[in-house]
Parts: sequence; C-alpha cells; structure tokens
Amino acid sequence: MSSKPYESRAYKPYVQKIKLSNNNKRTRRKPSKLCPDCKDANDYIELLSSKVSKIEEIVDNFKNLPKNKTNNKLSLFNAKFSLNNIPCELEYDLSNFTLENLQKLVISTTSNCKI
Repeated sequence: MSSKPYESRAYKPYVQKIKLSNNNKRTRRKPSKLCPDCKDANDYIELLSSKVSKIEEIVDNFKNLPKNKTNNKLSLFNAKFSLNNIPCELEYDLSNFTLENLQKLVISTTSNCKI
C-alpha cells in the first residue's frame, strides 16, 4: 500500500461582517417598485373591486326599499317604436317575465345600440 500524506481540504471559514455604525441595526431593503404591468393590474383589481362593492351595496339596499304602488315603476318597461311609419308604444310589466323572456328582451332592445 502506498501511503500518501493526508491532504486536508481546507475551506475558508464563514465570516460575518458586522458594521459598528448604526448601533448594529440591520439595514432593511427598500421594497422593490412595481413594474408598469403590475401597476395596471393593481389598478384594474381596484376598479373591479369598487364596482363589485357598489353592486353589493345596491343589492343590500334593494331589500330595504318600501313596497309601495309607486315603486312598481321599477318593473315597468316602456318600448317606443314605429311600425310602417306609425308610432307605437308598449308597456311591459317585467315582474311577470321569465328569465328567458328577459334575456330575449335585452337582446332585442340592445341589438340596435351603437357603442
């Protein structure tokens, strides 16, 4: 057997540098600034959450509305149109409509709207 002298693998010891100024307080990193895409995303999230909170507020206040006959105007829909150059007007009571009929009414009334 050949005998080789023991080779020590010496690693440098870990040294922590301590600054003696500032009373040995650790310095905190400043939070990184948001990129423009992140700012836009945050703006959209804030906008969406404000719209959702407004909708929730309206829904919460809707149950507190008084149930008077004067309040039935919420469920009335007036449609004005002309048929063969004759002006016509219809009034619908939307409280009796099914969801499918309401969807059809929305589609037919908004199909001619130009944005």
